[in-house]
Amino acid sequence: MRKCRHILLTVLIFALSACSSTGPVQDSDPLTPFPGTLASPGNEVLVRAIKDYLAATNNPVSSQYNFSRQDLNGDGLEDALVLFKNPYGHWCSQHGCTMLVMKAHRGHFTVVNAIQPVRTPLYVSMIKTNGWKDLIILVSGRQESTKNVAMRFDGRKYPADPSSLPAYPVRYIRNLGMKIFP
Repeated sequence: MRKCRHILLTVLIFALSACSSTGPVQDSDPLTPFPGTLASPGNEVLVRAIKDYLAATNNPVSSQYNFSRQDLNGDGLEDALVLFKNPYGHWCSQHGCTMLVMKAHRGHFTVVNAIQPVRTPLYVSMIKTNGWKDLIILVSGRQESTKNVAMRFDGRKYPADPSSLPAYPVRYIRNLGMKIFP
């Protein structure tokens, strides 16, 4: 038995030594990531995209906003929901504020569309329409009663104005997903 262990140990040492390289190690190009392991662009890329949007649309460059990163379309990249806060009279009214939906790509973001008015809290549903998660938004501050509505992606964008949508049953919200901008 001892002799068998000795032989196995010797074979293992020879096998491992055959795998080692005695030549110099050379730098090569970085490894290509496996498919499905895409890296989302960082928050600094998002902030630059928001600033570019503000400049391109002649909006106040000093605008204040909050953002939430969510994979809305299941492509493995964290898209962004950007809710503007100030200047109040520019982005917000008594009915709510403007929110951008931004799609993440490898290394940059593009604006899908703006939604206005949006009140918090907002829910990112687990239910998808045309491959994108539904957004559940509160509509209030109007003559009609307060309601939650489901913003459903139509294949190109979300509806621009949630106030015209039918009410979504409140009892389902707790089961739908993540609450953001509380």
